[in-house]
Amino acid sequence: MNCLPTLDGIDSMPHTPMDDTSLTHAVRAAIERAPCSVNRLAALAGVPQSTLSRILRGERAATADVAAAVQRALEQWSEDCAEAAEEIRRAREPNGR
Repeated sequence: MNCLPTLDGIDSMPHTPMDDTSLTHAVRAAIERAPCSVNRLAALAGVPQSTLSRILRGERAATADVAAAVQRALEQWSEDCAEAAEEIRRAREPNGR
């Protein structure tokens, strides 16, 4: 899977107490449902693992930059999985078509 570019300065953003905004709720739900570990998702999103863990624990609100990075990582994961599934489907067809 391709790694996404990192977003400079995300960890230096102010850490505010968690407010349960719809953005934070959506990011928390996405982290919980991700098809990989928090560590792997953080690496793919280019954000510190501690940032995602703190969002999960309710110690930090999600910023727009963190949300966008997680969204891109999950979209890339989805595209990569869809491509891999298509390759398998083609390989299973008679004559490889």
